[in-house]
Amino acid sequence: MRLLAGARHFEVTELPSYDPAGSGEHVYAWIEKEGVDSDQVVEALCRATSRPPRDIGYAGRKDRAAIARQWFSVRLADEAALQRVTAPAGGRISVLELSRDRSKLRLGQLRGNRFRLGLDGSGDAHALDALREGLGRLTLFGVENRFGAQRFGSAGANVAIANAWARGDVARAASLCIDGSGTWLPGQDLPAGFRPGPTGRVLGALRRAPEDAAGALRAAGPRFAKLIASAAQSAVFNAVLNARNRAGLLHTLRGGDVARRRAGGVFRCLPEDLAQLNIRAAPGSLEIFATGPLPGSEMYAPSAAIAAEERFFSAATGVDWGCFAGAGPLASPGDRRALVVPFLEPPELEADAQPIWLRFALPAGSYATEVLAQLGVGIPERRS
Repeated sequence: MRLLAGARHFEVTELPSYDPAGSGEHVYAWIEKEGVDSDQVVEALCRATSRPPRDIGYAGRKDRAAIARQWFSVRLADEAALQRVTAPAGGRISVLELSRDRSKLRLGQLRGNRFRLGLDGSGDAHALDALREGLGRLTLFGVENRFGAQRFGSAGANVAIANAWARGDVARAASLCIDGSGTWLPGQDLPAGFRPGPTGRVLGALRRAPEDAAGALRAAGPRFAKLIASAAQSAVFNAVLNARNRAGLLHTLRGGDVARRRAGGVFRCLPEDLAQLNIRAAPGSLEIFATGPLPGSEMYAPSAAIAAEERFFSAATGVDWGCFAGAGPLASPGDRRALVVPFLEPPELEADAQPIWLRFALPAGSYATEVLAQLGVGIPERRS
């Protein structure tokens, strides 16, 4: 079984935390996009409305290689101008609905995402049986809440940028923005042509001032710094998740662990409560979840022993947890993320024709490609 290539075989629809109130200074645009990432939609909205990027909000990033539907908010926008928004060459942006609210949309203000994926089983009944069996297993055990490869950029460059930036090597960080493989070096000729998005702003800034790598990184904007910090946090989390998985601790809470309730609250596990907590964390219940770290200055800390264990598990990433504290470019409050998550909406299959359509919904921040990987479904290289 494999995921078919092309945006029409990968649809994602945002499930908002709330509906816009219908009045207020922020115009909400329900947008369908294809072939563009969220930063390019922001740039297109800026061009259409003459509003600065700081006036534009969205709740979550959506895959470029998908048909994606999500809300964007634009402060003090002209509604007629929003209807004239145009996508860069090769992409599509369609405004499906407009509303208003008093508040700007912020990252994370969504319940989750609904997915519709087109699969090719080539008429293999055994593959279809295996898919159904795998979906049953994930429904019982939950989905391992690993961050997908797209979080880390081409060849994992986002983590390398974070590590260089954190140690003050701004020249290396900027050069990795230009070429994630690391083959371009300062002093060499810069790539020709236009490049969209934050790395395009880095490129433009270096053309104007080749020696000012720090200024080039600032030119990418605060959203880019948050993206890079998030990639480094995600690498730490994945390393801890993988280590706990190998140890058989995805559904097992220990004294000093930080757990997350299904409703979202976090707490530290006390030894005297473990018997009851582990019943609620077990496959089939999935009411409480063990968590892993997204390091930051305000992250809810586990016991000293488990904190040391998590740092040991993540050492191979090269990420310095200290870079998320203070007022540096990668500063972040941090969080605790569940190691496994249940489906928000149970999976459904349409298997009576080709392609086979798989539908399900996941909580905010969880990856459909990870569901496919855990089902053994092949994923086109550009998504894996």
